[in-house]
Amino acid sequence: MADSSVEGKPTVKRRKKTTPKLDAAKKPWTFPKNTLEDAIRIAKAIEEKNAGNPMPARELAVAVGFRQPQDWRFLDLLRSANQYGLVAGTGPTASVQLTPLGQDVIAPSSPSQRSDGLLKAFRSVKDFEAVEAFYGGKPIPEDEFFLNTVTREFGVPRERVDAFAKVFRENLQYLRAFSLGTVASAVSNSAADGSSPAPTSEKAPGVLASLEKFPNLVLSKEPRSREFLDTCFVMMPFGEWFDRYYQEIYVPAIKDAGFEPIRADELFTTGSVVEQIWEQIEKAKLLLADLSGKNPNVFYELGLAHAAGQPVIFAAAQVDDVPFDLRHLRVIIYDIREPEWAAKLKKSVTDYLRNAAKDPAKSIPHPFRKLAEEPANPPAKPSRRA
Repeated sequence: MADSSVEGKPTVKRRKKTTPKLDAAKKPWTFPKNTLEDAIRIAKAIEEKNAGNPMPARELAVAVGFRQPQDWRFLDLLRSANQYGLVAGTGPTASVQLTPLGQDVIAPSSPSQRSDGLLKAFRSVKDFEAVEAFYGGKPIPEDEFFLNTVTREFGVPRERVDAFAKVFRENLQYLRAFSLGTVASAVSNSAADGSSPAPTSEKAPGVLASLEKFPNLVLSKEPRSREFLDTCFVMMPFGEWFDRYYQEIYVPAIKDAGFEPIRADELFTTGSVVEQIWEQIEKAKLLLADLSGKNPNVFYELGLAHAAGQPVIFAAAQVDDVPFDLRHLRVIIYDIREPEWAAKLKKSVTDYLRNAAKDPAKSIPHPFRKLAEEPANPPAKPSRRA
């Protein structure tokens, strides 16, 4: 029998095929790429646009500002909402529905139900819950030691640890805004006989204790516990009398309309002031501008609001403070010399905000209305992503 091998050529041994190890960049993310505040947009859209009923992803994408359900930014946002437990259903062809937890956050029966729901959503992400438990209420480092701990103790890949730290910290600050009242009541509601406080609040201090490293977000005279998801950004002068107007008139009026009031002096921590104001203007559902005295800072912020296509209602101590081109919009003129002027102003602000929420286009100057109608996010350029 002839030798099967070819003379002069060595026999080549074939290597067994092995399954390559999954590249770290291709491993699924174990934590959301988006913050809890951003992910809530998905749940809110289902509640507001479809009365809380299941919604096709293609319609949901448009509702939150994207043109196509295949847009990777929308898919990331939808995946984050799933990871927080707010909705069920992911992918461009999915039918997405609110979960009971999502309903607690979006349509709660009490402020405490919302704050408890937000805390549960945060802890639905096992990585976040584990890191919170690891520090046990101790201050969280802001430097490389925190990043190293997250990588070594919890296995977050080095190339993702910065994203983890950013989302984790922003979530803690968001939780803090809603939890000031909850924690206070957890302490004050302890019974005289030494019994424990209500179970819905007993875990809240664990998260908030770790927030002491962060500066308090509220710099006004009277820190408030946040109640509402939708915000109303207030543009007005600062100073003794205007600060009193804000605290005693505008804050309760805005809350009566179902919005959370935010003013520029409640934002400043670190970073660019203008960037923080722009971010809040874009996030706000409605804006209120007090044009009294023609303050240049107020008019600058108003220009940003119009550039963003946002609805704004106006208040002023005299009509001459309102530019002629804006007087056809919703404008409240108040006179501090009139009896009961503060009560009248408060009621007017509440009514105007409610009306603006029903028909926001009427509170946007005509040249900027097209901006409000277009999707907030332009089409993404095709790119290879992790």
